[in-house]
Amino acid sequence: MDASTTPPEKTPGKKAEKKAIGRNHRFFLRGLAISLPPILTLVIVIWVAGIVNDYIITPTTTTVRYCIAYFTDDSQPRDNFVEMENLPPLEYCRKDYLISRADVDTVRAIEQSAGSQMVNRNKIASYAWVPFGDRAVKYADYREVAKRIRESDMPTTAMGLYMELATTRWFKSLFHLSAVAVALTVVALYFLGRFVTARIGAWMVIKFEQGVLARLPVVSNVYSSVKQVTDFFFSERTVDYSRVVAIEYPRRGIWSLGFVTGDSMLEMTVTAGEPLVAILVPTSPMPVTGYTMSVPKSEIVDLNITVDQAFQFCLSCGVLVPPQQRVTDELLREELGKRLLGDRKLAGFKVQIAPPIPTTQTSTIESDHTTTEEKPENSNDSESDPPTSQQRIRSNLSLWLHNRPGD
Repeated sequence: MDASTTPPEKTPGKKAEKKAIGRNHRFFLRGLAISLPPILTLVIVIWVAGIVNDYIITPTTTTVRYCIAYFTDDSQPRDNFVEMENLPPLEYCRKDYLISRADVDTVRAIEQSAGSQMVNRNKIASYAWVPFGDRAVKYADYREVAKRIRESDMPTTAMGLYMELATTRWFKSLFHLSAVAVALTVVALYFLGRFVTARIGAWMVIKFEQGVLARLPVVSNVYSSVKQVTDFFFSERTVDYSRVVAIEYPRRGIWSLGFVTGDSMLEMTVTAGEPLVAILVPTSPMPVTGYTMSVPKSEIVDLNITVDQAFQFCLSCGVLVPPQQRVTDELLREELGKRLLGDRKLAGFKVQIAPPIPTTQTSTIESDHTTTEEKPENSNDSESDPPTSQQRIRSNLSLWLHNRPGD
C-alpha cells in the first residue's frame, strides 16, 4: 500500500478521550476531597466515643450497679429451701423453684384447700424462690429481670441478677444509669483534683510516680510520654503561656512559631544584657514536642492568634491559617501602611515593590572605580551592618510612593 493511501491516525479522538478521562479523574478526586473530611471526622468521633464508653462509662456504670446490688441483695443460702412436688409451673422458670422451710406448712395448707383442683399459681408465687448456684432469689425479682432480657442473657449468679435489677428498678433504663455514672465521674475527678492540689495529695502522687511507675521497665516510658501530653493539654496555664509569638529561627529571615512559657534563667539574662523570654518552638505535626529557647524580648513578634489556632497551624503543617492572619491584598496594604510608614492613607493603594534600577556595564565599572578610590576615606561606612528586611521594605515603599503616578 502506498504511503499516500495510508489512513491518518485518529489523534484528535485519542486526545479527546484522554481529556475526558482526565476530567473524570479530576472530578473523582474533587468528590473524594469533599466527602473524606466529614467521613473521617465522623469515624474519629465514633472511635473516641467508643474509647470513652469502653474505658470510662462502662466501668463506672458497672461499679454503680455493683454497689446498688450489694446493698439490695435479698438472696439467701440455698440450704434454707426445699423442693415440693405437685406445685403448678410458674412463668419464666416453670417448676424450677424452691420453697422456704419456714413457708412449707403454709404452702401445704394452700394445696389442701385447693383439693383436687390445680393450685393457683398466684398464691404460690409469693412463696417461690429461684435457685442461683448456692443462693436463691425471690421469684418476683427473677420475673422482673426475666421479662426484660432474653433467656440466653440471664445472669448466672444472684449478684448479677440484682445488678440487672438495679438498672430497671432504680434508673428505669441503662441510659439514665450511664448519665448518673458520668455525673459521678465528673464529681469524683473534681474532688480528686482538689485532693492532689493539696500538699499531701501532691506528695502522694509524686511518691507513687517515682516509687512505682518510674521503676517499671516498659510502663515508665509509656507513662512519661502520656503524662507530658496530658499535662500539656489539661494543666493550668499561666497568662504568659497563652501568648503566641514568632521568632527568626533557625536563621535570620526564616520565621518560626512559638509559645511563651515564662522568663528565662538569671545567668542567661545577665550574660545577654537584656531581658530574655523562654519560648517553646513546636514541631509539626506534633506540637506537644519541640525546642525550648531563650530569646530577647526585642526580637519576638506577638501574633494575634489563640493557642488552639496555633495548634491547628502546626498540626496541619501550615495549611490551616487563622482567618485574621490570611494574607490578602487589603490586609497586607493596611498592615504595611500602619507598621512601616505609619500612614493610614497607604491602605487605599496597592503595595508594589519597586524593581531594581537598571545599570549599564560602564556605570558599573565607573562605580567600582569610585568605590575603590573612596574606600580608604569611607572605611567605617563600608563596615556598617546591612539594612534589615524592614528597612528594605520601607525604602521600597517610599520609592514607590515617590514615583507613583499623580504626584
